[in-house]
Amino acid sequence: MHDLTGAPYRWPDDLVELWRRCLRRAACDPGWDARPPWQGDPELRAALGAVLGLSVAAGGPLVSSGIRPLVAPFALLGRRVVVERPSFLGVVTAFERCGARVLQADLREALRIARPAREHLLWITSPWRNPDGWSLDRAAADRLAGFVADGGVLVQNETYRFFTPPGLRAEGLRVPGAFVAGSMTKAAGPWARLGWLHGHTVPPQVEAHLRAAAPPAVWQRAWARFAADGGVERLLERCRAVAALTAHASAVSGARQHGGASVLVRLGIEEPVDHLLREHGLRVGDGQDFGAPAGTVRLCFLGCPADCDHRALGLLPYPDAHRAGALPQRQDTGP
Repeated sequence: MHDLTGAPYRWPDDLVELWRRCLRRAACDPGWDARPPWQGDPELRAALGAVLGLSVAAGGPLVSSGIRPLVAPFALLGRRVVVERPSFLGVVTAFERCGARVLQADLREALRIARPAREHLLWITSPWRNPDGWSLDRAAADRLAGFVADGGVLVQNETYRFFTPPGLRAEGLRVPGAFVAGSMTKAAGPWARLGWLHGHTVPPQVEAHLRAAAPPAVWQRAWARFAADGGVERLLERCRAVAALTAHASAVSGARQHGGASVLVRLGIEEPVDHLLREHGLRVGDGQDFGAPAGTVRLCFLGCPADCDHRALGLLPYPDAHRAGALPQRQDTGP
């Protein structure tokens, strides 16, 4: 049985011990119980800025407790929300539970319906979108920049920026004027409760959230120490290893080669999720759970060891499988 549903990979013991030492030291620091600055612990902001290429002097990154906690303050802007498709549907659910009116559409359609721009908020993920690994190109970035210039609010989720494989160019375009957000959830694990937000002007609703709901000072200091002691770089090495697996799987499956942590493929068979489990011992996600078309599956490699051989999983049983209809076919869902 091989789990390609995106289950997190267990940290090695030495990295676990490093984290525990950093947490103990942070808990013993003077001021561990203080209220953190609303922008975030200065050392942690500097560490995040270094790996993200965001200048603290220019106003970011600000520290949050993750991506989904940012949804509520953005929902308070009172705009109609358009979330790209395909995407992680948890964001859609979070906005709806906050009372926002939410539409889903591929990027071309999203830009068409998000008018007038001053009444809409558009949410995208780039680079390496979950589930299909799409990233912004210059043409799409220019169209989104026009949306922002017309008064639209754009949130660009960069959680997968770390998952760029060696030898593959990082598709790291940022839209001018967008809010750049991200989380350590995929790099570290679902317990991380650490994220960031960067924007030249922070709306009052978002600032109020960061003042009230940012991670505790001791948690932020532990992460800052962990970064200073090389722990974050160890996590980024792991991200690059996962990205290499993703790039390999995307190439051999017939999709456009990309980084990130997941590949979206279409099988020319009925009930592809059940088929892969029954015939190949692969647990995968249903593409429809991410707003993708019926008949697609998501393969996510977050839980794979670095030496995982996808051919050994039975996904590529023979060279002419494309003609036999047994292999995933190209699935192009970008704009």
